[in-house]
Amino acid sequence: MLRREQPYARVVVPDHKQIRSGTLRRVIADAGLTVEQFVELLGR
Repeated sequence: MLRREQPYARVVVPDHKQIRSGTLRRVIADAGLTVEQFVELLGR
């Protein structure tokens, strides 16, 4: 589980070697991100 205080957000992230695409999309959405924002953050 990942959590931040400001602004408050909590996301449960599965601990598997592979995550199904639908599960990953749900985690991204629960984090309040778009897929594009997530991909951009991965590039950093």
